[in-house]
Amino acid sequence: MALKVEINTSSYAVVAEELGKTLQQATNVFETFLSERHNLSLLEQCEVDLRQIGGTLRLLQIPGAALLADEMRALSHAILSSTTAVPEGQLNALSTAFFVLPRYLEFVQSRHSDIPLMALSHANELRAAHGQLLLPDSYFDTAESPLFSRDSNIRLRGNPLANAELDIALKRIRHLYQTGLLGLLRDAQVPLQLTIMSRAVRRLCNVIESGPQQRFWLLADAVLEAFVKNGLELNAHRKKVLAGLEGQLRGRIKNRLTLNEVLEQELRYLLTISAYRDGMTGKIMKVAQIEPAEISDEQICSLRKLMLGLSYDTVSSVINELRGELRHAKDVLELLAQHQRSDEEEIKPLIAVLKQSADILMVLNLPAFAGSLNEHTNTLESLIGRDLVQERGQLEDLAETLLFIDGSLAQIDRRKLNYEDLGDLSIERRDAISADNQLSEARSIVIEESKAAIGMVKRAISAYIESDFDSTHISNLPQLLNSVRGAFYMIGVAKLPEVTGGATEFIRGFVERRHIDPAKDVQSLETLADAMISIEYFLTEFGRRHIADERILQVAEDSVALLRAPKQVTI
Repeated sequence: MALKVEINTSSYAVVAEELGKTLQQATNVFETFLSERHNLSLLEQCEVDLRQIGGTLRLLQIPGAALLADEMRALSHAILSSTTAVPEGQLNALSTAFFVLPRYLEFVQSRHSDIPLMALSHANELRAAHGQLLLPDSYFDTAESPLFSRDSNIRLRGNPLANAELDIALKRIRHLYQTGLLGLLRDAQVPLQLTIMSRAVRRLCNVIESGPQQRFWLLADAVLEAFVKNGLELNAHRKKVLAGLEGQLRGRIKNRLTLNEVLEQELRYLLTISAYRDGMTGKIMKVAQIEPAEISDEQICSLRKLMLGLSYDTVSSVINELRGELRHAKDVLELLAQHQRSDEEEIKPLIAVLKQSADILMVLNLPAFAGSLNEHTNTLESLIGRDLVQERGQLEDLAETLLFIDGSLAQIDRRKLNYEDLGDLSIERRDAISADNQLSEARSIVIEESKAAIGMVKRAISAYIESDFDSTHISNLPQLLNSVRGAFYMIGVAKLPEVTGGATEFIRGFVERRHIDPAKDVQSLETLADAMISIEYFLTEFGRRHIADERILQVAEDSVALLRAPKQVTI
């Protein structure tokens, strides 16, 4: 089945009104049941309505909506069959589904097509509520696909190990993968955990022999890279897929070489819908002859958010646009003050910008800011035709207000301010917010410069390895890392200078060493790269809100510890 299913709009139009009435009736009955939980006949009526809705949607060939209705009916039946008190989680899942289904149908009707994969995550939430197995992403995919591990002859040029060395390497790789997986399942610093898992699988591909096993893990590597690059959204089922890879890795350690073909097909399907198609992901898709789907996972997520309403990203986009308008207003105000002209064609454009900004601030639930701009708008209207030299104080007050609102919006976007924090707009409070924003702006500059430097370190390491160990690529890394270490003292995170100092100490000794051992050098530099990635993710997280969990730096600390004891680094 294609990702996008065209619907017969004429057939839908015939039953749309009756379908809407039945769905509304089921919703009303369920809401009544929430307040009268002893009356199970209400839920029985709700189940009957949902059965009718599901059958109608299947008849209309709207598979996504039909699946959602069927899972709602199944959960209702499970609640009726239970002999214990109804768990709140099950009722919450049903409540959410009654909110989603009518909006899903509106979406299908407006676009004249169904994208069943959009409904899958909601269906899985219903299934999870009463302990059912989650449906795979490939649930609606009926096409038969070849097995890359079995049918391809592709091989990776690696450094396969044998016997005892391989056993040791596999155990360490599995431990690294498990570390990332456990963090992922706890939703702790997800990007970092995915990177750790990706690096573990990539190392596995390099140490095992060519053949089906290696091709299977190359496919897994491509999927993990797609997650790392935000080409795939993480959800409950996909976490189970990644946990299934750990089971395959465990079997590999126990010398069980039978591959899970169902898991491989799911990995393959994830690549078809991945929005990221570059790097290793793109290469594997090409050699495995995986054609990208007509709609990517990123587009599906965007459509789902559009269907359900505003997301934080949308609010953030509005704030960024509004800040652009406020900066434009400041520019106009500056020209007004310089020219000292108060004729209507000079002031009216500024008034229009302020009114528009005030309306947006009201939508964003910031009435104090909107009221302040409206007051200045009235003042500006009274200044038309007057001597602006005598009214300079009014213009300065407006400039300060614009600066304050702009800074406050920046802090909201960083999530350092809540709407409630802006209820008190006393002079002292305004000064504190403005000072905090200036400090945040300064920190942001330092963080961005530091991230750029860390990126240079990573690129230098790659260039050094790719150039067959040309030391000119890494000769300036000690000085670069030392400068970053100084910047980190300004950020105020105690662990950063310490970790960077250890990395600086290692790279200085590495550059000055006399004997080159390619195999050990690559291993050491990979460990250093792990530390740099950990620092980079910390800076990214810290840059968003200037608050971050220092446990993100644990990988960097462990990597630096390994670098200080190089004999222990075997993979």
